[in-house]
Amino acid sequence: MTSKIRVLLVDDEEQFVKNMARILKFRGFEVTTAESGHQALDAVKYGGGFDVVVLDIKMPGMDGLETLGHIKKWAPDTEVIMLTGHASLSSGTQALTMGAYDYLMKPCDVEDLVEKIREAHEAESMKRHPVLWPRKLVREITLQPIRGLDPGAPLSEALEVMRRDVGGEAVEEVFILDKDDRLLGVVTKRDLVEAAQRAHPGISLNWTRLLESQGWLPEKPLKEIMRHEPVTTQGNAFLTDAANQMIVHNVRSMPVLRAGKILGVIRVQDVFQYLDHEME
Repeated sequence: MTSKIRVLLVDDEEQFVKNMARILKFRGFEVTTAESGHQALDAVKYGGGFDVVVLDIKMPGMDGLETLGHIKKWAPDTEVIMLTGHASLSSGTQALTMGAYDYLMKPCDVEDLVEKIREAHEAESMKRHPVLWPRKLVREITLQPIRGLDPGAPLSEALEVMRRDVGGEAVEEVFILDKDDRLLGVVTKRDLVEAAQRAHPGISLNWTRLLESQGWLPEKPLKEIMRHEPVTTQGNAFLTDAANQMIVHNVRSMPVLRAGKILGVIRVQDVFQYLDHEME
């Protein structure tokens, strides 16, 4: 039986901590809370270990960035997800350079946070057990089918692909292909939010608000905001190497290419599930 993912939730807003802890526990996580950076460090040092820390950046006294630095010294393999407001968006980027797994903007969508915690746990588990990674080829595990978009398609088309249906699986990014199915670039949820934010600098936007009103998106084609050099792997690459690439570049999925054409996508959870199967 798989043990529960151990989460440390750190935020100085007492009501937010209580509400979010209740939600995460209901979703099956084992949750410990802290309301300051100092409490968080005590929990990390003496709390028996955590898989993932969810840490607010803006806190009085020891702020989230300082707390992150100390956590990474005490528990370098523990993944940390930062929570940031629009005003401290640059701090979220700084947190990534300091070793944070990712950041979410407050108020964050609960489903996005749940999914991010699970992704971070998968990456953390692979970091802790690298010698157990199977020496298999990427093409030997099931690749997920993708829906490629045309570079001239509007941003709203990418949003519709990434919109979560009730009970459906979330899509974090869409891949931009030419007419011969050659990979041109990638567009993520964050790219769409940032494009909308640049078009409306006076309004604080996040993914949830963007879903409620896609009119915030500027009328631009995907090619104007896509990232031109996504991290990729080849079908004949070792699974160990692909997993290492995803960890180093902090991505949850990678396109698998053959002769420049996209065959499918390998995801962190695919690697982790395969690892679990090999260890049974």
